[in-house]
Amino acid sequence: MKDEEKKELEQEYENLKLLASFHEAYGVPENAKEREALINDILDRMNEIQEKLKKL
Repeated sequence: MKDEEKKELEQEYENLKLLASFHEAYGVPENAKEREALINDILDRMNEIQEKLKKL
């Protein structure tokens, strides 16, 4: 994996953490199922990124 790709993954991971914090604080979207699905998607992607970074 190139350094550039690693930096992009690390930046995406940080962005996802911020996004999760935002949704946790403001409770957007209001529908519980949609909110849970969104958070699960964010967490899944964060896990994927962590796994890729561990392989470096």
